[in-house]
Amino acid sequence: MAADGPDSGSEAPVAPAAPLARPSIPHALRAAASDFFYNSWRLVPANIVWGVAFIAIALLGISAPLLGLVLVPLLALPTVGLFRIAALIARGEAVSLSDGFSAWRRFGGPALATGLVVTVCAVVATWDLLAGLTSNSFVGWVLGTLAAWGLLVVSATTIAFWPLLVDPRRVDRPVRERLRLAGMVVVAYPLRIAALLLVLALVFVGGFVAFAALVTIAVAYSASVACRWVLPAADRLEARLAMRDRTAEGR
Repeated sequence: MAADGPDSGSEAPVAPAAPLARPSIPHALRAAASDFFYNSWRLVPANIVWGVAFIAIALLGISAPLLGLVLVPLLALPTVGLFRIAALIARGEAVSLSDGFSAWRRFGGPALATGLVVTVCAVVATWDLLAGLTSNSFVGWVLGTLAAWGLLVVSATTIAFWPLLVDPRRVDRPVRERLRLAGMVVVAYPLRIAALLLVLALVFVGGFVAFAALVTIAVAYSASVACRWVLPAADRLEARLAMRDRTAEGR
């Protein structure tokens, strides 16, 4: 069973945690690369588990598209495992590969709910976007534009929520509060979260071009980058809000 404190199954040294002070994408990219250097034997196997699940669902989807689509939310389990490992590394906590698997049980409910909501939203928004792009009417174009914005908002909120869901410093908070904080991060840093999405999209495109990278490193690296950016962004935002509340109370 993974713990937020020292892990008896973690004898190997972990990467030194960078201070979570200022949300910076270049810093997140460098820190994530360092995470891989020190923790590849944890991150790569967890990424392979994700890759195997992805390939199995994709192959099933070729022969039975509807069943494959129904199973897509199950990818949330290996995803939450990867983010749990990445978040523990980012926070400088003791970590082992078993933390990724124990996260399936510990965060399985919220993870599956997230996977289901994201899948439904992605399917509906993509359908509306394609309908809008192929439409010759003004209403169709408006529908397509709204669908595109919807996809962007869902993607931004999701990439902010995964690190906060498994953050060892916030695991005692209600899931609803962590989801609300993810939305606040998106609102507070809209341009930076858009840039983060672009960077992660490029990583995924590179992973699909070199498919072995997708199966072995791309998802884990993306999780590390997201944790290295989202967690300090959330810390900074909450500190700023707390200072504003104290100032208001002092008046």
